[in-house]
Amino acid sequence: MALPVYDELCLNSDEPFGSSPVLDFSLGLALSVNVFLLFAAVVGNMLIVRVFHLIVSINSSSRTLFYSLAASDLCVGFIVQPLNLVHLISDITGNRSLCQSTLPYFKVIGFAMCSVSLLTASEISVDRLLALRLRLSYRQVVSLGRVRLVVVVTWLVCLVSSLTTLWNPEAFSLLQMIGIASNIAVSTISYACIHHNLRQQEKHRKQRIFAQGVSEVSSFRSLHYKKSLSTALWVYCVLMSCYLPYIMVAALWSVFGAHREVAVMCQAFAVTLLYFNSAVNPVLYCLKIREVKERFKRLLSHVSCN
Repeated sequence: MALPVYDELCLNSDEPFGSSPVLDFSLGLALSVNVFLLFAAVVGNMLIVRVFHLIVSINSSSRTLFYSLAASDLCVGFIVQPLNLVHLISDITGNRSLCQSTLPYFKVIGFAMCSVSLLTASEISVDRLLALRLRLSYRQVVSLGRVRLVVVVTWLVCLVSSLTTLWNPEAFSLLQMIGIASNIAVSTISYACIHHNLRQQEKHRKQRIFAQGVSEVSSFRSLHYKKSLSTALWVYCVLMSCYLPYIMVAALWSVFGAHREVAVMCQAFAVTLLYFNSAVNPVLYCLKIREVKERFKRLLSHVSCN
């Protein structure tokens, strides 16, 4: 993802504010943070992909969606972050030609990977809603083959749509805003429906207990489902916290415009927060999924012993 106006954000060393101390410090700080985030995203998500492969207690369909999310975060660390570092270095040095030469790759791949993350987060929310509504028929309807097909289509759609920035920037900006709004709406509606359904089920359960005078325990509303729902909700909330500042910067810049120096600094920090999401997701999985935490510890101990 990128701001609506691209080439204008490439600084030139000949411009009067090219050597601004505030700008240089801000970009240097963003560069340092992004170097750390690069290594954190690569190492963390490589370990998480390995850990998910070892865990069999998580439903295979849900695990495939988390695989997709971890893979997009890994691509951010391997591909997008290095391009972002080159872009920051070109702004610090005022090398406009280097900035303009890397921008097309940065825009296309960055937009594609961030789109995969957003879409996958929405798909995880829909998956949790289907698990609640379908209950026993969930595994038949949400089969592993269908989920894999959804993941493949998601990656293809994101990669193809990201190419629109090369031939039609206006269509790209419109597609970007529509995609963000749609994904936020789908996830929000899904979790709202889940909350409503759980409250209704809890109300009916208490009514049955009161009428029959015995305690009933629903096998579906198990601790396992609650934990998986909590993990999905945390992933969504953290993702939105990292993406909303970027969305606000992009919207304000496109509507009101800004001094180029201010725009470059805002973009640098907004994009840094955007990519922070890829580094923090592995930590989130370890904190919210007990099996992942245990396997992660074993894997780290095995690596350290070797």
